[in-house]
Amino acid sequence: MQPRLAAIALVPALLLTAPWLYAQDAAPPSAPETSGGSPFQRGWYAEQGIELPLPFGAGLNYVFMDRDIEVTDVSVTVLDRPPESISDRASFAVANRTSLSMVRFDAWALPFLNLYVMAGETQSDTNLVTSFEIDRPLGEPIPVVIEQNQQVDGPLYGGGATVVAGQGAMFIMADANYCRSDLDAFDGILDAWFVSGRVGWNHTTSRLQLRAWAGVAYLDSRRVLTITTDLPNIGTAKVEVDQQPVNPTTLELGGSMGINRHWDLLLEAGSNFDDAFLTVFSGSYRF
Repeated sequence: MQPRLAAIALVPALLLTAPWLYAQDAAPPSAPETSGGSPFQRGWYAEQGIELPLPFGAGLNYVFMDRDIEVTDVSVTVLDRPPESISDRASFAVANRTSLSMVRFDAWALPFLNLYVMAGETQSDTNLVTSFEIDRPLGEPIPVVIEQNQQVDGPLYGGGATVVAGQGAMFIMADANYCRSDLDAFDGILDAWFVSGRVGWNHTTSRLQLRAWAGVAYLDSRRVLTITTDLPNIGTAKVEVDQQPVNPTTLELGGSMGINRHWDLLLEAGSNFDDAFLTVFSGSYRF
């Protein structure tokens, strides 16, 4: 049986804060923003009575996540010896809660295509314990226990794209993004792809844009964590842990409120009702 652990994971669910197409309930604007005759131009939507979001946005995002990760292999390298897999005789456990804080900038490249970048920080309270034995030519195997109990943090950055379409009060959205983080307690880079789709409802008044949606998301974050430590009477040891999400799919449920086309507040929760839970908060300004 493979060990399971709640481990560090980048959560680009944080990037579902894309702005939306607003189907206007009131009469169309008296004059379009620009003159155009195709869905690739903003003027075409104004002529159809559809109010588009302002072209640029900046926001603050916060994500909290607790997700189980499956360890597929553990290998150790001691001094100049070749790497040795110890999955069959290693005990490995990690307790972890992760939060992501970032700023996000986006722009509408096309009326239905939004591109964005983000940068921020990953923080994780991590309690890591691994124990194993190192064989030696003569004598009994050497027992090794590695423990780390600390707050891990590091820079986070990435980007992605969102495609949105709507008909009447309903809309659909597809999003794909990539993010990367360099955590100070581990050697190497952690990266992840996050792909999601949502179906939702929106309602526009003279001052507010109200939206609610449901969807599904997939996280691809297979990675190798490398931990380098000095062992008494042995020397430097490098432990490599291959890991991936136990269940990469989650269901999403959320809503947002826009105020005067400029301000937008968002809340979303996601879970697979087993080993993963996440919450996303976002506030943004469009101009």
